[in-house]
Amino acid sequence: MTTIKDIAKKANVSTGTVDRVIHNRPGVSEKTKAHVQKIIKEHNFQINTIASTLALNKSYKIGVLIPEARAENEFWSEPKKGIETAIEEIKNFKISATFFKFNQFDSNSYQDAFLNLIKGNFDAVLIAPVFHKETAKFIKQLDKKQTPYVFINTEIKGFNALSFIGQDSYKSGYLAAKLMSVMVTDNAQILIPVFRLNKGNYSSINNRITGFKAFFKEKYTSVKIKDLVIPNFKNLEVINNTLNEALKNDIVDGIFVPSSSSFLIAECLENSQLNHIRLVGYDTNKKNIEFLKNDTIDFLICQNPYNQGYKGIKLLSDYLVMNKTPKPIYPSPMTIVTNENVDSI
Repeated sequence: MTTIKDIAKKANVSTGTVDRVIHNRPGVSEKTKAHVQKIIKEHNFQINTIASTLALNKSYKIGVLIPEARAENEFWSEPKKGIETAIEEIKNFKISATFFKFNQFDSNSYQDAFLNLIKGNFDAVLIAPVFHKETAKFIKQLDKKQTPYVFINTEIKGFNALSFIGQDSYKSGYLAAKLMSVMVTDNAQILIPVFRLNKGNYSSINNRITGFKAFFKEKYTSVKIKDLVIPNFKNLEVINNTLNEALKNDIVDGIFVPSSSSFLIAECLENSQLNHIRLVGYDTNKKNIEFLKNDTIDFLICQNPYNQGYKGIKLLSDYLVMNKTPKPIYPSPMTIVTNENVDSI
């Protein structure tokens, strides 16, 4: 059986050069590439890419840029668990991961983490591109280095990502509106609180809100929807005061929280004894589930965040080791969670 070493010897090049030619990676002149390909063809050579990686003692480094899991929002602990599980499963192929974490509510934190990742010279990168403007600014450096990358959770179109793993944010917002519509009247007033001042730079949140509003614009034009920006999501008193002020001026029938922070609004509703207001939000973190079970939250839309991290690493490892190009999109499910089915999700 012809091996990579045999091909390298016949072509008078290194085994690493043969490996780059086989996987169509940069760093080989066109003349050398043609010469190696000719010898491969002459010997009807078919390579076992996994075996060749191990034989070449080759290792790969993956950089991971995701938000840190915080007490007020534990969502990102799930993708991290998925990433760690995937890395453990493929460790025999000498693939490692380095985390670069940031505060998902702080664009400066995101920039600093992204810059540190770029300095790392990784073979591939997994990114949660939370901030659109900053991603557009720094992603060019990965493109310049020809570093492959996959987006998870937040889809930003127009870049050279190998793949995106996550929900269609617009459709999930549309679905949230459909759920809300079965609980409120045709003349209802609905509030959308957003926990950030720079919400215009957070594409996933924006797309959910756009999808939510589009449903009511198409189906129930008499429903009134109002945005409410809450400047400090860490301070329950600020949230409570901001929400109560809005509720004092308007009769609100429903609240749509386009993030995993529904529990913050739910707690304020309970404290103000406004449990009659319908509430729809995202993600099955512990605090959200608590309010779902006591019916303060009516519906949650879950997106299987664990699988986003797990699959992202698997796609990149397959691309690096087996030269397997992933599909452009791997949609995450839009699982509707209620008090009645939450324990079986």
